[in-house]
This record gives sequence, structure tokens and C-alpha cells, in this order.
Amino acid sequence: MSPLLSVPDPASLLAAISRCLPGLDGTLDAATPDALTADAANPDPVAALLQHWQQAHPEAGPHYWGSRVWTLLVWQPVYLAVLAVQLAGCLPPLGGMAQRQRGGFVAGFSLAQGDLQHGDEATLIAAAGQVLQAACQPYLAMINQQLKLHPKMAGRLQADCLLAALLFVQRCDARYDNARLQALAPQWLAALAQPEASGLMTVTLDDGRHKLALERKVCCQHFRRCDGELCSSCPKLKPAARLALLKQELSADAVTA
Repeated sequence: MSPLLSVPDPASLLAAISRCLPGLDGTLDAATPDALTADAANPDPVAALLQHWQQAHPEAGPHYWGSRVWTLLVWQPVYLAVLAVQLAGCLPPLGGMAQRQRGGFVAGFSLAQGDLQHGDEATLIAAAGQVLQAACQPYLAMINQQLKLHPKMAGRLQADCLLAALLFVQRCDARYDNARLQALAPQWLAALAQPEASGLMTVTLDDGRHKLALERKVCCQHFRRCDGELCSSCPKLKPAARLALLKQELSADAVTA
């Protein structure tokens, strides 16, 4: 299957990805001093992001603060890698990613100059998994300088983010049917060294259609906020309650799609 996006260079890739997912806006620039990077010599921006969420929701506690900041830090590298490999058939140089934060949210980034990596799908997935591990693990170490976020929990949250990115690929390119996504999911999880850390489940809607949803194995801790609640895919929900919420959510998405 030919890639949905035809991109000759990193700048073209970043522009195409941004059109697919506004907010995932990348440039080819040097990192600014206040950027979020995996550089252990500059942990202050990560500490400032953590402090923001501690002050915004002091009632939520360290489980929420750590989970929230971790997912904010990893979502862009994960989505960029997955979308680049599956929609454009390439992998950008993620090692020097510098992310932008504003008001406690992380959106926008810059990459160092470098070439796109090309190859077959299996090779690119394996390479992306290694790059993501190298790019994201330093963030976990920085978080753990301030509070404790268990590596198993962090891994499962990152795995959820990865499979959510795969589900987004399906929305961008209808050629990715359910069977193909279910085959790709374990390949990506294995590449990330997180086998069985998350999964995809099939939800049958009232009209007979079959939709895929995240089968999370860890709670994101959002319920700990004063305005929080359990997500529709939360493993803390009983299976019947989770399925009912997912059916309602997916049916609404199908109407507005």
C-alpha cells in the first residue's frame, strides 16, 4: 500500500502532519532555552510543567501530577512517529525534539536538521520504537527527580498513547481497516518494549458496525481532580459500564464523522 502522504524532505513531512493533526506543529529549528527537551542538563522546563499542574490541581495528588505531565511530554513524539511511519512511510529525526509549552499544555515542537529514514513498514516500526524509548525515558527520569512515577505505569500510559495514535491513523486513512490495525498494534507495542501494556477492543454498535477502541490497562488518574471523572475506556470501570460508555461515545463520533 502506497503512503497517503508523499513527502520528499523533513519540512514537507512536518507540514503534512500538521494538516492531518492541527496542534502537532513542527519546525526545523534549534531548541530555545525554555523548551522541553530530553537533555538531563536542563531539567528546569520539565520541573516548571510539573509545578504548573501541582498548583492547578493541588487536590489531585502526585499520582495525577506525574501521569498528567508524562502524557503531555510523550504525546507529540509518539504521534509524530506513528503518523510519519503509517501515513508517510518514513521516520523523522526525533532525537533532538524540543517541545513547546504554554499554560501547562504541550503543543508544537522543533526538530534538528536531519534526513528522513526510509524502509519497509516493519523496519520503520522497529526503528521508531527504539527512537521513542531513547527520546522519552529521560523525561521519566526528570519527573522522578520531583516525585515517583512507576515505570510500569508510565509504560502503560505511553502504550495507550501509541494505540490512540494508531486509531487516529485509521481516521486519516480508511485503508487501515480494523484487521490491519489489530495486526499493527502488537508490532508497535513490541517495538516500544511494552508488549501487552495496552490493547484494542472491538465495540459493536447498535447499527451492526464494528469499531475499535482502546482497551486500557492503567488509569490516567484524571478522576482525582475535583472536576474529574473516569474516562470511557478506564480499566477501573466494570466491563459492562465501560462497553456502554464506549458504545455511546463511538456512536456519537460516527454521527458527526
